[in-house]
This record gives sequence, structure tokens and C-alpha cells, in this order.
Amino acid sequence: MKKLLLILFFAIGLETIAQTVGYSYRPLAAEGCNMKYSVAKQDTSFYIIVTVRSERLKFLKESTFLLKTFDGEILRLKGDLIDSGSESAGVLVGNMMLPVTEVNSTAQFRISPNQFELIRNGIAKVRLSTIPIEHERIFKKDKIGKKLYKFYQNIRSKSDFF
Repeated sequence: MKKLLLILFFAIGLETIAQTVGYSYRPLAAEGCNMKYSVAKQDTSFYIIVTVRSERLKFLKESTFLLKTFDGEILRLKGDLIDSGSESAGVLVGNMMLPVTEVNSTAQFRISPNQFELIRNGIAKVRLSTIPIEHERIFKKDKIGKKLYKFYQNIRSKSDFF
């Protein structure tokens, strides 16, 4: 029991250190996905890194990320595919082995500091150009905007004090 609690505590600790925010979205099993968002800085540019884990969703070579804030502002970010891969496994159901494939795809979207200021009050809607269908999610309460802004502030303050 103690080992289980220790492993659980360690796993939760890694999630907070990694500075990612995400959600699972499963309207239909085949179209469901797990989304993770993080912020990175490369040279003088900031990026939102988005990873989708799904049965079939993948980012295009050049993708678009549309954000709508709770203030009504719409941001259009252009991005590039970083990595795409898949993992296969099997699930035993009765006497049959059913194959299960999970696709992981990661893209980076360039964002300016001024655009980060717009999302600080929250993100109401996201739309990502993925194939075979677009990923779109509407939020009643902010799930990712304020946290992404906080990640941006942390990265900006770290780079100022080297």
C-alpha cells in the first residue's frame, strides 16, 4: 500500500514539474483524444507545444491553431509538425485479441508575448487542424488559458535571470 501511494505521489509530482496542462475529450470513442499543452522558448520566440494522443488524430505538416478568448478575441497561430508516431497493443476480450493502436502527434505553434497577454483571462474555444477531422472544443470555464499564461511568465522570468 505504501509503495502504491509513493508511486502515485511521484507521478503527480512529475506532472506538475513538466508544466503541461491538458484535457481528455471523448464525444465518440473513435474521435476521442487526450490533449496536452505546454510553453517553450527557442531563441527569442515563444511556442505553444500541443500533443494529441488519439486512435487516429494527427497534425498536418503545417497546422493551424485557432483560439477564442472569453473576451471575444480570436487568435490564429501557425505551426509545424514536430513528431508523429504510433503505438500498438492488444486487448484480450473473451477468447479474441483485439488490436489497439494509439497515435501520438506533436506540433509547435509560434505565439508572441502580446498574444499571450490576450489569453491571460482564459480560452473559451480551441480549434486545431488535425486529420482526418479537426479537433474543436468549447469550454464553459477556462481550462488551459490561465495556466499557459503562467507557464509563459515562468519561462520569461527564467530567461531574464540567467
